Order: sequence, then structure tokens, then C-alpha cells
Amino acid sequence: MLYHSSNNLTPIPDAEFKSRIIKVHDAISAVCTSGRFASFDGLEIAYYYYLCENPVGSIVLVHGFTEFAMKYEEIIYYFLEAGYNCFIYDQRSHGYSGSGIDDHRYNHVEDFREYGKDLNAFIEQIVLPNCGNTALSLYCHSMGGAVSLIYFHDFKPDFIKKAVFSSPMVKPRMAKNFPFWLVKASVRKSVKKVGWNGAFAHTSHFNPNPEYTASHDSSKARFNQNIRLRRADEHYQNSGSTNRWLMECLKLHTFLLKKDYLSEISQEILILEAGQDGVVYTGPYKKLEKYLPHCKISVYPNAKHSIYNSDDETLKRYWEEIFSYLKGSF
Repeated sequence: MLYHSSNNLTPIPDAEFKSRIIKVHDAISAVCTSGRFASFDGLEIAYYYYLCENPVGSIVLVHGFTEFAMKYEEIIYYFLEAGYNCFIYDQRSHGYSGSGIDDHRYNHVEDFREYGKDLNAFIEQIVLPNCGNTALSLYCHSMGGAVSLIYFHDFKPDFIKKAVFSSPMVKPRMAKNFPFWLVKASVRKSVKKVGWNGAFAHTSHFNPNPEYTASHDSSKARFNQNIRLRRADEHYQNSGSTNRWLMECLKLHTFLLKKDYLSEISQEILILEAGQDGVVYTGPYKKLEKYLPHCKISVYPNAKHSIYNSDDETLKRYWEEIFSYLKGSF
């Protein structure tokens, strides 16, 4: 079954979100194809895709740390309404995908480049055989931005011309803004107790009753929806990380921000920066803009990290800018 796009690109008002997201879920679930594929190392990755009648293009969504495909139903809906086939997967150690360790509460990766290999496997095995002869673009949030930079660099997918990076994580902020050297020392101490695959000693755990005011969202209705999803399904309750994951994360900026590394990436990239971001450092975006051959930064001064979960005015600008960019250029 194919989705019939109405080309209604008006974001759902915050006051209507709770009731309308139920209808959105029903509408896109009716056209959802889901399954699992084996990644480069045999790990099973869960995927979902949605196809349109007469698509204008196809979009691959790459989610962030501790997120999952189901959280992106509103975003999938907007892309479908605009006529884009949508493809999304649960990254390893997230959602219904495998993790490589026994305790699925914690995110784990042996090397951050594994995420890039997963994205490549997803695109080769699932996206390309099903997207038809349509232009393929990426929409990435937070950690998804880092994963996509690795993918672009390591696999050189020239058939992808554009990407939207929403609050990309090239250098994460640590809790209480602890310096990296101190966190690394803490990781090494934790490794001595539980090993690299064990949970970091000071990692966070799922909180079923978090405070909205301390969240990364500016839309309470969307914040509440995410918590409802996480409470209802233990697959969505991963919050912390293993020692290995954290140490690999701390290394990202040491290669992602290098001129030689970025200069090899040919894709045109639009960076949407949150002016009130407390999750990642936004200063390094200037290096991305300087060293990537084709890159532009657009700042949302009042937005928190999850710009896609913002107030009505911000969302209107956000989605207008994204679709304008995908249809045209900078």
C-alpha cells in the first residue's frame, strides 16, 4: 500500500498534538513495511520504510543517541505529506536492533565507525532496492549527524547529494560540562571494575518521570508523547552507555573536525543549529562550515537541542527551511 500525499506541510500545533499524533500513527502504520537485516558483522538491525504514490524523492532518517524509529512518526508524516519515501532504522543498541552485549539498557559500540557501516548496509540492502529512481537525501539528528559524516567519508556515496543535519553531534557536552580528560580518567577507572562492555560507572538510567523543564524539548506535548512511548516498551528505555561507547564518543571530534577528513565529503549539508543547545557543542560547526566543500549553518536562537520538538513558530520556520532546501539549494 502506498501513501497518498496531500502536500499539507503545516506542522501540527502544540495544542493539537496529543490528539492528532494518534491519527498520524494510524495513517503511516497502514503503509509501513518493517523487518530486520544483517549488518556487516551479522548484527540484526530493525528497519521501517514508507512509500508514496508518485514520490518526489526519498529520505533516510538517522536518529540520535537513545532514540528509536517510533519516536520519528511525526517527522515521517511530514516527509510523506511532502511526497518523500521514508526509510528509517533503529541504530545498533537502540530500539529493536541488536546490541552486541547482553544488557540492552546500555548503548554499546566497539568503534564509532560501525555506525557508518550499519548505515551503508541499510542503504545498500533496504533503501536502494525499494526507493525506485528517486533522488536520495538524508535527515539526521544529533548522533545521526556524526554517523552520517562517517558514512559519507568512508563510503563516498556519490548518489546522495544532500543532507540535513539537525543539531549534529560532532563534540558532545558531558554532564555538568566536565572536561574530556576527567571523563576519560573516570572511564578507565570504570573499565578496571566492569570491563569495556560494562556500564560506565556514572551512566544514566531510564527515568519514567523526567522533568519537562530539564528536557531537550520546547514542546511539552511532544515531550510527553516520547515519555509515553518509552514507558510502554522496554526496547525504548536505553539511556546509558558502556565504557567503550563513551570512550569512542569522546574521540569523535579528533577526526570529524579535521580539514583533510571533511574535504573528502562531497555532499551538500545544511546544519540546523539550536541556539540553546545543552547537549552538544555548537562552536565546532564553524569548522564544518569551513572545511566541508558544501555546507551552510542556519541558527535557531531560541531552540533547544531537539529542534524538531519546538514551539509552533520555530517548527513553522524549521520545516519550511528543510523542504525549501531539499527542493532547491542553499
